[in-house]
Amino acid sequence: MVLKSLSDGREILEFLDSFGVPVYITPGNWEWISRNEKWDFLNQDHYSKLKKGLKNVVDVDMRRVDIGNYEFIGHGRTSGPEYPQHQDVIDSMTEKELEKAKAGYDKLTRNVSRLFDRARKPVIFMSHNVPYNTSLDMITNKESPRYGYHYGSVLARDMIEQYQPLVCIGGHMHEHFNKEMLGKTTVINAGFGSQVNTLLILENGRIKSLKFHPKTYG
Repeated sequence: MVLKSLSDGREILEFLDSFGVPVYITPGNWEWISRNEKWDFLNQDHYSKLKKGLKNVVDVDMRRVDIGNYEFIGHGRTSGPEYPQHQDVIDSMTEKELEKAKAGYDKLTRNVSRLFDRARKPVIFMSHNVPYNTSLDMITNKESPRYGYHYGSVLARDMIEQYQPLVCIGGHMHEHFNKEMLGKTTVINAGFGSQVNTLLILENGRIKSLKFHPKTYG
């Protein structure tokens, strides 16, 4: 399954690369970045191999990338709350585990905050997951053990509240395909798979147009 997802991902990136224009990406949960796993195979950095040699594919994960009138900042390495938010999860963790999780979150926050502090142009914030506790991150699948929970990114929420980027583009949550305002930031859940497409046009530091298109072809 891992090899199949990597093969499919490479095929998609090669197709996008072929257009000869910049393609900005962050890793999600199917890009298989190195992680602390018992299985050594998953501790390899498959993500770096996935994008290797593709001259038009630009990784913005944990980076600030100037694209002229705007700057991309990316955060793609987490798929749920970076620090536990739900009491049942908190109760299942030891004090030491909670301290470790908090230290990890604080370090991550400092690293991403530095990127925002250096930005001098309107920011397009690319987050793998949408922000925590919005209409875009609630699990609506009644068969899920997390049904009814908000499961977005706490870091994305904190960065938006503190820095108010122009837009935050995320996904991961398959249940929602829409937008929401958090202060002055337009948060976009860009949807999942070939069934949905999102068109965002920016002009003069503002959103000129934002359209959500369900699949109408094939």
